[in-house]
Amino acid sequence: MDIVVTQIHTLSTDNESDLKKLRDFLRHEQERLKTNIHQIDGALQTLDPTANTLGVAFLLSTQCSLGVFANPASTFSYIGNFLTVADEQQAKKASVPLNFVCKCYARMAVEDGQRSMMRALKPLRCAVEKLRPNPETLTPVHAEFLRVCLKAKAYHVAASLLDQPIFDIDVNGGACAQLTPQSFLCFFFYGALIRIGLKQYVDAMRLLLVVLTCPASCLSAIQADAYKKYVLVSLLIHGELKALPVYSSHIVQRYAKNPGYALDIVEAFKQGDPAGLQRVVDEKSQHILADQSLGLVKQVATSLRRHKAKMLTNTYLTLSLAEITKQIGLEEDCIGEVEELLFDMVSKKEIIARIDQSTGNVSFEDGAADTDLGPEVTDQLQLKMSQILMLTERIAAFEQEVVSSEAYVRKTTAPDGDRSGAVAAALGGFDFMDM
Repeated sequence: MDIVVTQIHTLSTDNESDLKKLRDFLRHEQERLKTNIHQIDGALQTLDPTANTLGVAFLLSTQCSLGVFANPASTFSYIGNFLTVADEQQAKKASVPLNFVCKCYARMAVEDGQRSMMRALKPLRCAVEKLRPNPETLTPVHAEFLRVCLKAKAYHVAASLLDQPIFDIDVNGGACAQLTPQSFLCFFFYGALIRIGLKQYVDAMRLLLVVLTCPASCLSAIQADAYKKYVLVSLLIHGELKALPVYSSHIVQRYAKNPGYALDIVEAFKQGDPAGLQRVVDEKSQHILADQSLGLVKQVATSLRRHKAKMLTNTYLTLSLAEITKQIGLEEDCIGEVEELLFDMVSKKEIIARIDQSTGNVSFEDGAADTDLGPEVTDQLQLKMSQILMLTERIAAFEQEVVSSEAYVRKTTAPDGDRSGAVAAALGGFDFMDM
C-alpha cells in the first residue's frame, strides 16, 4: 500500500502524461488493493481529495466494490466531501471508478434515510458537473442524482438539471463511456416522475415519450412502467389517451394494447363514468399501489370531473349548480364542492364563466372571440420561435456531423454484403438500446 500511496503523490500533477501513467498503474494494482482492503482507510487519510483526486477515486472504488467499510458513516461523509472538492481534470480521468463511487454513494444515502439523502444531493450534483464534458451531455451520475431527489421528494432540487436539454451521450470513451441503456432510460423516467411531482405534466409527458420511443428488441420494466404513467398523464393533459408516435418500437406498441388497469381507467374516462373509474381503482388497487401510481390515479379521477365540467361549456350557455353537480356524477349535497371546482377552473382560465351565487346559476362564455394575445403571450411566442430555430440549427449540425463521419461513409460505401459489419462498427459493436 505504501508503494501505491507514493505513486499517487508523485504522479498527481497537472501533466496529462503523469495522470495517464497513474491511471494505468492503479488499474494494474486493483488486485493488490483488494488484498489490502483494510489499509485503504489509512491510505486515504494521507491523501488530499483535491490534489489526489485520481488516486482517491480508485481507492474508494475498491472499497465500494467489496463493501468493506470500517465505519460506514465516516466513509459516507468522506465521499460527500470528496465529490464536492474533487479536481475536475482528474475527475474526468477517473470517470470509471468515480461513476461507480457515485452509484455506491447514492445507494448508501437511500438506504440510510431522508437526512442522508438530503446531504447527498449537493455532492452528487457537483459530480455531475465535473464529469460531463459539457452541460448537454448525459452521464451515468445524472440518473443517480435524480433517483436520490425522487426518493427524498426534493423535486425542486432536480428541476434545474432537468431544465437543461440533453443532446448528446458519449459511447466512444471519455467521462460518459459507462452510460448503460438502463442509466439512459432511468434518467428520463426519473425525470418524468419528478415533473409529475411538480405537477408539470406536459414536461413529464415529453420525458416519458423519450423512454417509450427508444429502440428496443425486448420490453424493459422501465418502459412498461413508463407506459402506465404515460396513459395517466395523457388523460390529465388531453382528457384522452394520445396514441404513441409511429416510430415507437413494435415491442412497446404491442405492450400498449395489453389490457390492464391503465387502459381500464382510459375506458371509464372515455365513458365519463366516475363511478366506473372508482370501481377500477378499487379492484386494481393492489397493482396501482405496486406501481406507486395511486396519487396520479386520484388526480385522474379529479380531472374527470374537470373534463366533464369543461365539456358542458360546449353544450350549454347557462346551468344551475345543482344540474352541473348531477352532470359530473356527484351527489346532490356536493354543490359546494362543485362551486369550488368551478372557481378553481375559472381562476386557471380552463373555462370562462360567471357564477351568480344569489340564484345558483352558472353562465358559460365563449372565449374564442378574445384574439388579443397581449405582450406576455407575444414574448412567449417569440421565445418559442427562437428555441425552435436554435434546435433546427443544432439538428442540421448533427446531420452534417453524421454524414461526414468515417463510420457513416464506411456504411454507405460498403458493398451490400458487408454493410452489417459497418453498421456494427458505427454502433460500437452493440445495440445501445437493447434491454
